[in-house]
Amino acid sequence: MESGLPYMAGRDAERDQLFAAARAAAAGHGSAVLLQAPVGLGKTTLLDHLAAECARLGMRVLRGTAEELEQELPFAAISTCVADTRTIAADPDLAHVAALLRGEGALTHSATAANHELALTEAILDLTDRWLSRGPLALLLDEAQWTDRASAVVLHRLARTIEQTPLLLVIAARVVAQGEALDGLERSLVGRGATVLTLPPLTPEQTRALVEHRLGAIPSPALLAMLDAAGGNPTYLGAILADAVKDGTVVVADGRADLAAGARRDGVPRPLAEIAAHELELIPRRYREAVQTAAVLGATVDVGQLAAVLDTPVMDLADVISDAIRAGMLVETEQTLRFRQNLTRQALAQSLPAAVRAALHQRAGRVLEQQHAPVEQVAAHLLASGRLEGDDIAWIEANADVLLVRAAEPTVRLLRQALASVTGQAADLTARLRRHLVRALLWAGDPVQAETQAREALAGDVPADSACRTELRWLLTQACYRQGHLQDTIDTVAAALADPDTTVGQAGRLRGTAAVCLLLLGRYDEGMAWADRSVADGESAADDAAIGIGSMAKAFALSRDDLTESLTLVDRAIGCLGPGIQPDLQVDPYTLKAFCLIELDRLAEADEASATAVRVNQRSGGMYLTSAYVARAHLRFLQGRWDDARAECRTGLDGPDPLGHASRLWAFDALIGVHRGEPGAGLDVPAIPVAPEDDGGNRVLVQWAQALGEEALGGYDKAFELLHPAWVQAGGVWGQRLIYRITADLVRTLVALGRDGELAELVEALRELVDSQPVPSLRGCLALCEGTRSGDPAPLAEAVVWFRRAGWPLYEGYAHEAVAVAHANNGATADARAALRRALAVYAEVDADWDVGRAKARARQAGLRTGVRGTRNRPKHGWAALTDTELRVAEQVAAGLSNPDIAAQMFLSRRTVQSHVSSILAKLGLTSRVELAVAVHSAADRTHPVTEQPGG
Repeated sequence: MESGLPYMAGRDAERDQLFAAARAAAAGHGSAVLLQAPVGLGKTTLLDHLAAECARLGMRVLRGTAEELEQELPFAAISTCVADTRTIAADPDLAHVAALLRGEGALTHSATAANHELALTEAILDLTDRWLSRGPLALLLDEAQWTDRASAVVLHRLARTIEQTPLLLVIAARVVAQGEALDGLERSLVGRGATVLTLPPLTPEQTRALVEHRLGAIPSPALLAMLDAAGGNPTYLGAILADAVKDGTVVVADGRADLAAGARRDGVPRPLAEIAAHELELIPRRYREAVQTAAVLGATVDVGQLAAVLDTPVMDLADVISDAIRAGMLVETEQTLRFRQNLTRQALAQSLPAAVRAALHQRAGRVLEQQHAPVEQVAAHLLASGRLEGDDIAWIEANADVLLVRAAEPTVRLLRQALASVTGQAADLTARLRRHLVRALLWAGDPVQAETQAREALAGDVPADSACRTELRWLLTQACYRQGHLQDTIDTVAAALADPDTTVGQAGRLRGTAAVCLLLLGRYDEGMAWADRSVADGESAADDAAIGIGSMAKAFALSRDDLTESLTLVDRAIGCLGPGIQPDLQVDPYTLKAFCLIELDRLAEADEASATAVRVNQRSGGMYLTSAYVARAHLRFLQGRWDDARAECRTGLDGPDPLGHASRLWAFDALIGVHRGEPGAGLDVPAIPVAPEDDGGNRVLVQWAQALGEEALGGYDKAFELLHPAWVQAGGVWGQRLIYRITADLVRTLVALGRDGELAELVEALRELVDSQPVPSLRGCLALCEGTRSGDPAPLAEAVVWFRRAGWPLYEGYAHEAVAVAHANNGATADARAALRRALAVYAEVDADWDVGRAKARARQAGLRTGVRGTRNRPKHGWAALTDTELRVAEQVAAGLSNPDIAAQMFLSRRTVQSHVSSILAKLGLTSRVELAVAVHSAADRTHPVTEQPGG
């Protein structure tokens, strides 16, 4: 046993399993372990030994303990592991996470607690990714039955690809009294192959060894028989022994331990709770108050805070703490003091009357206030006290904004308690507390209650403070808007504008919000007028926020018919609103900018804009994160970088989707599956629901994928029934411009079914679209449909040029294929063969197996004896199977870069990089990043060329 480690009896098998997992993680093969045990069976001692072994192996050890009092504080459990105050100054990434944990800047960049939690989750995962790129990591969490939900999500995400990383994750918890968060985490970990270790009671032989170690003597059969009452529980056994030695029941002499003469050999030892109470009686009276107070305040003992609560000098507590450590009641870790057994702590705390405990919590809260402790710790004690007085309410009012970021739901309860405490008092105070409650409810994701509270405040306790009244109206606007009550939002804005105390700048922000609502209701002219007035108000008041909101609303409106002007307005909005998704307007300028650039065929710029959209939404927890991934997937689909597109789809589907855009990711993945000839692709109905209020984008993309799946099986009738209604019911020029990409597939269906009338209408509609927005891709679709209808190869050849200029390789292949069919129908065999060869080469570059087969079949139907051998497709396994993006990721993994570092260099998200890493490992038959690094260096030593591959 290493010096300083507690003795551990009877856990050799479990220790060996944990040590083996640590060695594997140190070698690059991570794993997760669930360590379960009833109270007192030694899981904490086992973690002590594991932590020492991990440190010996050179692993960074992150060890923490969840607290019962902090179950409702987001990230409380995980922060005990990662937020090491001793290293924050030397680690900027850790400092960033610590700032987020404190809630710094959250109200500027996030709209709700859920948004902030998503941003903080990504930041913690970024931090651990960076640590893992520097060396192996062990994360050990004890008392995990008290884990909060947000920490459980982080641990779940860490475990998703744990086998690829040098990470050992050990979650230790009691077998009983597990919380809902831990239950979900355990199901997730077990489903992913985590090892489950359940500590059994000690055997008689192990009990004998423990007693011999404790007493330094061989126990007699009578003593062992008495100790059978401990049921093999080491903690209970130790407490019984200590109690028996103190009261003289057990004597040690001549190397043997036995029951004293006259001791009852059939007596049942006292329960552990009684032993703990008896231990308290043995503590000198001058110490007892300190130990009981510490027990009430929590499992962790902060000596400075304890001294302040007791109004005692710290030095006066030195003897108390030293005696408690020697007695085994407290245990000293690197950073803290803790009660060794929570059951003992609970017994000590329960020995005080409830009223005294409440008073101690209230006193602790006030002491922590004076010490400027983290606000969530103050709030936890104030809530536990169950009573609030004037000073407490003043503190809550002064710290409400910071507190709601750190602990939204406890803040709501505190504010409700505060309101109940001031009933019948000053109306201004009541209104101010209601304002904070409304904001807290919005942050907690409860706009229904937020609306109720805001309306009650404005109808009843109307404050004389005009700023408070104006903010209440603004918050009411947000509450209505977030429920989708667009007309109510407009009506609320009108009421606010009628208030003479509403400033010009505030009016501008309100009008901008109303403009968005009007546009969403289809009242285009009114929306534009309000958006213009919003910008004018902002310019008049020099209010950047009003200018930004108004510009954003106008950009949203103009995206339907003037993309260039919309793009200009988006850039102005970004300049005015600054970085981050603003909570005042739930529209993301970065994703809208990417959309405009894609529609304008400015794909290189769209790449950067969509990457920025992902990063900003991740950092702020923005609700448009899935939409940003849709933009990324759309872009990669058009570029023919289909493996990359699928990586974006997988990543986007792996997160929250408040706007219901995940079905678009399903559709892009299904489209690629059809083109690659995957059986059944596109035929399923997506499990992801399609939002009924969607503008048609979700529905059309899903129908497009399903139509191609039907066409691949020869079902042109079904394909027509899916695609043609989507086109004609799109809502005129504006709606059709958003979905014109489907026309290149629709035209084949119309020709196959001989529907020349519908084909003529399609050509005319495309001509009108080109007149309004003559971008290369739209010109290409028009030329493709015109040439297909007329059978003239000339416009089809123009389509090739337009699609190449747009950067759409699949569509360029479509055009070559159509040229080949036209030439074959006209008897120009040589030209037909050349065009078919070019089509097959393009399809091979993107692994479009179905398109290869379809092109050959259409050529044969046109009378062309193909005899054309296409370019060989990319292999499915080995180095040649990797795309250009995957090769670059592999090289940077081998160079020791973390996923966040790779993401920053390649305009990707961290999660997309992880998706690429998983794909690389699968293609190369590897299992970890360490193996990948070795493989890359080995390939370089063999002068293996890392070259660009098509179809990434």
